[in-house]
Amino acid sequence: MEFNTTLLRERFILRDIEREGEVPIVAVSNRLSLPLKSKNSDLSDTVIIRAQNMHICIRMAAQILQSFLRVGPFLGSATSFDFMLAWESAISEYETECNLARWVVLYHKGKEIFSFGTHHPFLDVIERCDAKNPGSYDKAVIIAEETFQKMGKKISIIYEPNIAMVINVTPEIGRCGLIHRGAERNSTFNFVAEASQESIVTPVSCLNICAAFLEGLQLAYRIGTTNDRLRLFMTEKYSSEYRQSQFALKRLNELNIEIRGFENRLRVRFRPEKPEFSEAVTEAELFHKRTHPVK
Repeated sequence: MEFNTTLLRERFILRDIEREGEVPIVAVSNRLSLPLKSKNSDLSDTVIIRAQNMHICIRMAAQILQSFLRVGPFLGSATSFDFMLAWESAISEYETECNLARWVVLYHKGKEIFSFGTHHPFLDVIERCDAKNPGSYDKAVIIAEETFQKMGKKISIIYEPNIAMVINVTPEIGRCGLIHRGAERNSTFNFVAEASQESIVTPVSCLNICAAFLEGLQLAYRIGTTNDRLRLFMTEKYSSEYRQSQFALKRLNELNIEIRGFENRLRVRFRPEKPEFSEAVTEAELFHKRTHPVK
C-alpha cells in the first residue's frame, strides 16, 4: 500500500466588506487530509484532522491510521472507534501539563465526528464547503464566500496556506519533507527511510517521526529562549516559565530516544543534514540574545 498526504499550516482572514475599519476575524489551524486505504490501495474513506499545532495533528493522524490498518474501516460501520483514547494516546505529558489551549477536531464528509478543546467555528464552515465539492479544496473558500452572501453577509476571505510536511510511504521506502520555523527563518529538510532486514517502512512510524522532529524543534526554541531570559533575569528560576522549560527538556529527551529508535530499525538518510535539537536550543539562545541586548 502506498500512502501520501500533506500537512498544511493555514490562516484565514475574514473581512466584512460593508464594514470598513472593522478588525478582521482570523482563524488559524493545521490541517491534514488522511486517506484510509485498504491493502489493495482502494480508498475506503478520508478523515480531515485539524489541530492547534503541527505535531498533535500528525500524531492524531498516526493513531487513526494505525487502528484502520489493524482492524479495517470503522466509519459508518457498527464498529465503534474510541476517538478519545486515540486523542489521549496522541498527546504527551508535556502537552497535558503545559498546553492547556490544545485542541483537535476531526471531520468526515464535512461533519464533525470528534473534537477536544475549542477551535474556531469558521473551520467547521470551510469543511462543510469542502464537502460540497470534494477533491478541490481550494474552491472551498469561494463556496464559503458564496454561502455568507446567501446569508446576507458580504465577507471577503483571504486564505494563506503553508506546507509543513509532505510524505510518501511504501513498504520499501518512506520519503518525508518537512518545513519548520526556526529562530530567524524557515528551514527545510528531507529524510528517506528504507526497509532493513529487521523492519519494513510504515506510514504510521514515518508520521510519528515527522511529528517528533517538528515538536522537538518547537520545544528547542522554547528552551533556548527561556535559557536566555533566565540569563537576563527576565524570568525567575522556579517560575511557571522555568517549570514549562523543564518539562520541555524532558520531552526533548523522549523525542531523541524515539528518533534514534527509528534510525536503528531502518536505513535513514537526511538532506541536507539531520536537525539536532541541541543546536536548535543554542540558536534560539543566540537569537534571543541578539534581539534583547543588555542595556
